[in-house]
Amino acid sequence: MEYSFLQKPDRFAQAYITKITNQVSTVSKIIKPEPAWTFHNKSFAEIIPLATENDFIYCDPPYYGRYVDYYNGWTEQDEELLFTLLSQTKAKFILSTWHHNDWRANDMIEKFWNKFNIVTKDHFYHSGGSIENRKTVVEALVCNFDLDHIQGHNHGLKEKNKPEQLTLELA
Repeated sequence: MEYSFLQKPDRFAQAYITKITNQVSTVSKIIKPEPAWTFHNKSFAEIIPLATENDFIYCDPPYYGRYVDYYNGWTEQDEELLFTLLSQTKAKFILSTWHHNDWRANDMIEKFWNKFNIVTKDHFYHSGGSIENRKTVVEALVCNFDLDHIQGHNHGLKEKNKPEQLTLELA
């Protein structure tokens, strides 16, 4: 039996590859020539300890407690190791994770990430077995730097001003 990457043969359709290639090309024009960028393909456990106070780390791991089968699971031990390493780094970081949804909260926020600054935002997932299962999840950006200039939460703020009903009086 043959399997393609992530068992989704159409995942990397030509249009998607072209989009990614164009984005990489655009970014490469922005970041040249300074600083001298170095890219690594290693475990976060190997890379994070190398960061200095002049570095910036962005982490987007599989979400603990959510559908993570595409990565063979993300355990609480993985989350704790990431927390320990980010707690020890001198670099600034942003971690992307989920905060809560209509049914439950991310236990790792309370257990680990609450010691840092957190910004949340509603995010609608367009995936799921049926339309009824496609719901909003409150995403969280966790960071170790000041966020006073950023609104802390947007969830629950979707209420728009309702237009006033016009009435006509007939004379």
